[in-house]
Amino acid sequence: MNLLLSINLELMLQALPVLFLIAVTTWLISLAIDDVSIVDYIWSLLSLAAAATYAYHTGIESTVSLVMLLMVTLWALRLTYFLMKRGRNQPEDRRYQVIRERNSPNFGLKSLYLIFIFQGLIAWIISVIFVPVFDAGATAETALTWSLWHSAGVALWLFGFLFESVADNQLHAFNQQVVQDQKTLNTGLWRYCRHPNYFGEFCVWWAWFIFAIPTASVWILVAPLVMSFLLMKFSGVGNMEVGITSRRPDYQAYIDSTNTFFPWKPRKQVVVEI
Repeated sequence: MNLLLSINLELMLQALPVLFLIAVTTWLISLAIDDVSIVDYIWSLLSLAAAATYAYHTGIESTVSLVMLLMVTLWALRLTYFLMKRGRNQPEDRRYQVIRERNSPNFGLKSLYLIFIFQGLIAWIISVIFVPVFDAGATAETALTWSLWHSAGVALWLFGFLFESVADNQLHAFNQQVVQDQKTLNTGLWRYCRHPNYFGEFCVWWAWFIFAIPTASVWILVAPLVMSFLLMKFSGVGNMEVGITSRRPDYQAYIDSTNTFFPWKPRKQVVVEI
């Protein structure tokens, strides 16, 4: 039981100043350009920085540790690249404009802890899922050997990674159209759920949980549970759909016909105007 509940807090603390430095540096840049939306660009990079810190301090003595680091790296770089491409030449995201209005005056200073430090803290907390994997691989004697759990985790991660990537690209291509017959994308993966990109992200984090099961640590549950809450209730679906029907008249029909989060066949035929 002690082994199940134990976590290498000393190793985790090694990542805290790294994440703090990234968060503060990005905050200073946001002050210069007057746009806190750039915090989205570093979200996945914070997780990568934490995983890389753990890998650096423990070494990579096994295939398991190496594959974990590769998965986190590919996921983080892909997501950051996409968000930067999507946000290029765009005004500050609507979500952050609302936060700015609610916390003015002196929002510049307040944004440091309300947005940037907060994001860094969340990233640090959920990075606990990586610690047992890298900690176990600190020496050749304790390094994990490859198992069916690892294969299943990689398979689910690949599915989620591709699902999220395709969904992101479909939405970006739709939003880039000069002339749109409708304001809501309801084709491709977006035909089967209203937030396929979030569902893909959900799969990625639960894949890492499966991958980490052989460590026999209960702490690996923290990250997927926190991310599931964020994606479904807090910053994901719950936040994105607030007031959306007033901005997109066709979105109510989309809600009526399409599952929210988990993909499934439409409840009724979606009419696509050509």
